[in-house]
Amino acid sequence: MKTSLPLVALSLFLTGLNALKPLHVDDTTYCCFARQFAARPLDPYGHTLLYFSDPLPALKVLAPPVLPAWWALGIRLFGERPVLWKLWLFPFVLLFVVSLANLLRRFAPSSAMPLLLMTVLSPVFLPSLNLMIDIPALALSLTSIVLFIRACDRRSAWEATFAGLVAALAMQTKYTGILGPAAMLAYASIFRRWRLGLLALASATLGFASWEGFLICRYGESHFFHHATNTPSTLEVKLSLFPCLFPILGAVAPSLSLLALLVGRASRRTLLFAVLLAALPYSLIGWYDPVLVDFGYDYLPLTGVLFPITGVAVVSCLGLSAWHLLYPRRGEPVLPLFSAQGNTAWFLILWVVLELCGYFVLSPFAAVRRIMGFVVASTLLLGYYAEQSPMEDRQTRLLTGLVAATILLGFGYWVVDFVEARAERQAAYRALDRIREEDANAVVWYAGYWGFQYYAEEVGMKQAVPLLDDESAQLLPPTHFHRGDWLVMPDDAIPQQSLDLDEKDMEFQDTLSMSDEVPLRTLIYYYSGTPPLRHRRGPRLDVRLYRIKRDCTARLPR
Repeated sequence: MKTSLPLVALSLFLTGLNALKPLHVDDTTYCCFARQFAARPLDPYGHTLLYFSDPLPALKVLAPPVLPAWWALGIRLFGERPVLWKLWLFPFVLLFVVSLANLLRRFAPSSAMPLLLMTVLSPVFLPSLNLMIDIPALALSLTSIVLFIRACDRRSAWEATFAGLVAALAMQTKYTGILGPAAMLAYASIFRRWRLGLLALASATLGFASWEGFLICRYGESHFFHHATNTPSTLEVKLSLFPCLFPILGAVAPSLSLLALLVGRASRRTLLFAVLLAALPYSLIGWYDPVLVDFGYDYLPLTGVLFPITGVAVVSCLGLSAWHLLYPRRGEPVLPLFSAQGNTAWFLILWVVLELCGYFVLSPFAAVRRIMGFVVASTLLLGYYAEQSPMEDRQTRLLTGLVAATILLGFGYWVVDFVEARAERQAAYRALDRIREEDANAVVWYAGYWGFQYYAEEVGMKQAVPLLDDESAQLLPPTHFHRGDWLVMPDDAIPQQSLDLDEKDMEFQDTLSMSDEVPLRTLIYYYSGTPPLRHRRGPRLDVRLYRIKRDCTARLPR
């Protein structure tokens, strides 16, 4: 794959920006696995985690091995240094940037660099890196596709086999990596390279199965099959993903509809209308986003109606672009059905369809990270559409403006997500400082996950484990509070174990509020739910402090 100084610089920028952000969301869970890999590499799932209120064997918590294993090497090299852990992700980021650049050079050479910047620094990717598995998995998957296409060009069996092994790594980074071999088979079938496609599939399957076989020998169970058979996949769950797709696309990928209209040579009036439609929710969300429906556990804001409209426009414009690519309008070049150009168009369309099917089939719940592959494939499709008729100067200028606007939007999302992560760290630090003011030697317990968990443990707090009704499920010893201990609990913005807060056992002491000047929030909606960006109502995060009045055992609410 071709690498250049600008690609390295872009990768360093993305990695460095991510290193500034405190640990966030699922980072702490993967950190537990990385520590186990570092301590006992031949027993990677030999520990127990408190997962919400249930102590679970690590094998039953979804965490494929590639990222934790790489992170474990970082722990062995650098110790407990989160900034260096994040810089340690640079090879994955470089693979992501370089593989995407290679695909764009192949399918959209005239606009490769603008489309690369628009994608990598978009709201879909810029805030999403963290220390999570999604971008590393996509990086490996795209790399395997690049290698496989090159193998087809050279008719090389060895390169196709190697591409399959890289795809196996992608699948063992995140199981949605199975879409990589699916895209390879699509390419092999369209370009009549069946032998190479089957070789790649065989090596991917063998590489993937080898690790699962090791786990079966070590633990008597496959990590993949456990989660494949225990993840909710009812028709009701899958149907719920459909309406969630549109607000996610409308909020983080409005540039796709504008790009489709731009390369499709839409009129100035149509482009202006599309820009206003995409900008309207953002013009309101920072200062006026009234609640239309309050469900109690959640609510529907005004932007929850506006973002889906933009999302429908994204899907509609993509569909029209694919149609016009196959069936050009008058004056546009016709792609011969069985030519290299026609085959390429069919491949890119099929890839977009595969990614869309993957969103529905492989996603247990809606989140921005579920559409990463769809955004990449759609961008490649639109870039290829643009190649069929060279852009005029006006279109080139508009594309430059679209790229700049998308980058600004991506950076805005990153800023909001940064202050969300910073609030979790501040909450742990401030809670401990407040408690130490009253009792410098107090034992402090905490409830909560995500970045808050990491920083609570960093300052010396201990995780509160509830006593379960089912003694056979009590894989971690329950916490025994003593008179004078403290308990720190965040509000519902942070997922946490359930604990009985009986007034006979503990007394409420104080609430600490984390707030700032940013009127927006990404938690939890960017990572689970819709729309992914909302107006902030009240403090960003509250933590409640309790003091234990008498010796007791932590237990679940009755």
